[in-house]
Amino acid sequence: MKTLKKIILGLAMSAILLPAAVQAQNCADFLNFRKAEKPWRYNTASKSATCFSGKKYEFVLPLAKGNEYRIQFFASPVFNNEVQVKIVDLNSNQVVIDLPGQLPEGSPEPKKGQTCLQDYREKESSPNMTHPYFDFAPAQPTSLKIMIEIKEHSNVVMVTQGDWDAEGNYVEKQVPVEKEGSSNEVVKGCFTVYVIDKPTDEVTDFK
Repeated sequence: MKTLKKIILGLAMSAILLPAAVQAQNCADFLNFRKAEKPWRYNTASKSATCFSGKKYEFVLPLAKGNEYRIQFFASPVFNNEVQVKIVDLNSNQVVIDLPGQLPEGSPEPKKGQTCLQDYREKESSPNMTHPYFDFAPAQPTSLKIMIEIKEHSNVVMVTQGDWDAEGNYVEKQVPVEKEGSSNEVVKGCFTVYVIDKPTDEVTDFK
């Protein structure tokens, strides 16, 4: 009987701990599902971790001369692309990237180099969307400090409202409205910095 109770207790504890373990494991697993295509190689400095809204994170990525690096960012849908990514070249202290996750609502379709998470078209006529990527081939060894700000999760939504202006014209505009009975809350999700590299003889900058 005691043995049976221990088994039941063990199963109950597993049920409690398993969701947290699975969620924590999912962030790291994201990297396992991505495969670099030749001549690109997976860089083990890639990182995927659990993050929280309203928090800031940073880590340092070393770059070696003679390699070209491609960096991409991915975030869980729960963050709604509400992030800001800033990258500083530690050799020169130059800011090489400072981009939002997406353009403000109502903006035209994004173009390359405007966001770090929102897909764009390489060409206006292209039916396919491309996920943002940033290439860098250092002239000398350096390191990049990658700073990630996960914005506060807001329950405020933008809605279209119309009104008459002073000249009698009906004008529509986007106004913020808070969902009834809701407030800002801390949400948890994954944020991923995916890095691949390849040998190169050329020296370029972030594109």
